[in-house]
Amino acid sequence: MKKIYFLTTVAFLLLFSSKIKAQEMSEAGALGAGLAWTSLNYGVSAKYNFTEKHTGQIIVGSANYGFNFSGANSFSLTGRYAYNFEAGDIDFASYKPYLYGQIGYWTYKYDLGAFGGEFNQNSIAIGAGAGIEWSFNNFVDGLAFSFELGYTNVSFDGIGSIGGFNGGGGIHYYFNL
Repeated sequence: MKKIYFLTTVAFLLLFSSKIKAQEMSEAGALGAGLAWTSLNYGVSAKYNFTEKHTGQIIVGSANYGFNFSGANSFSLTGRYAYNFEAGDIDFASYKPYLYGQIGYWTYKYDLGAFGGEFNQNSIAIGAGAGIEWSFNNFVDGLAFSFELGYTNVSFDGIGSIGGFNGGGGIHYYFNL
């Protein structure tokens, strides 16, 4: 599944990067396409800067619950809002710190095998955190990397909850539609 996300993103970037002008990560109207990961979920990501201060993000992928059963699969759809602080620049890189809040729908299903049947759980996940997005000057115009720390809570009926403090990162290519 990870390979499919990666190959889809690379193909998308190669197809459109030659036809669309690269955009800076903090400019209003910029769309970023790429991959995002935290210790609890990962997937294909799209970010859109409504203004220089307000960004929306959608991550479609898989939940990472730490299970490794045969026949298991998971899905996550997470929406985020980020408040961006003033972007800055040092000699070799530009950076943009931000705070985010998120809500998502996560599901996990696996085959019980010899016991018969399937185990299936769905949950709403919430979280908040802070991060920094940066791009190297004079490297690839429009390419940005992010690192973040946050807190996520996912509660399953009758089973308990998972979550806690987590770290993550991402890579996005920004272009102007």
